Amino acid sequence: MDNENQNQEPQRFDVPPVQYEPQYDLPDDPPGSGKKKHLALAIASLVLSGLSLCCCWLYVVGIIPAVIGAVFGLIALIGGKDKGVKIMGGIGMGLGVIGIGLSLFMLISYIAIINWDNLTLENLESFKYIRNPQDRREVMEWLQQFFNEDISGSMYY
Repeated sequence: MDNENQNQEPQRFDVPPVQYEPQYDLPDDPPGSGKKKHLALAIASLVLSGLSLCCCWLYVVGIIPAVIGAVFGLIALIGGKDKGVKIMGGIGMGLGVIGIGLSLFMLISYIAIINWDNLTLENLESFKYIRNPQDRREVMEWLQQFFNEDISGSMYY
């Protein structure tokens, strides 16, 4: 009988398998919440609006980043859930609106100094009668006829 017990395998207890549940913290911004997207839009709004303020004197070049920055700021202001994102979006939108206003003011100022009465095809064609097109003084004198203000700035005299 002892030989019989030695040949048999030891008896196992049937224990149900333990299910392991991983312990982890939920992230602050679950995927799909858009929190990082709105933060990126707020930062882009600040950068583009600041760029528009630097470029507002360049005809219409400054108005392009101003409009994009204002729109990005508005999206971040409306869609952002974090207080910091909303503040940055609001500041970016405000700077964008200021950039739009300054760019439009500069554009209107540039248009206002044009002498529209002298802007004719005959006057434009008169450029070919300039004796020396390489002479800056002569070219500035020809160009001055199209403006109400002195655009030379006395830098060529």
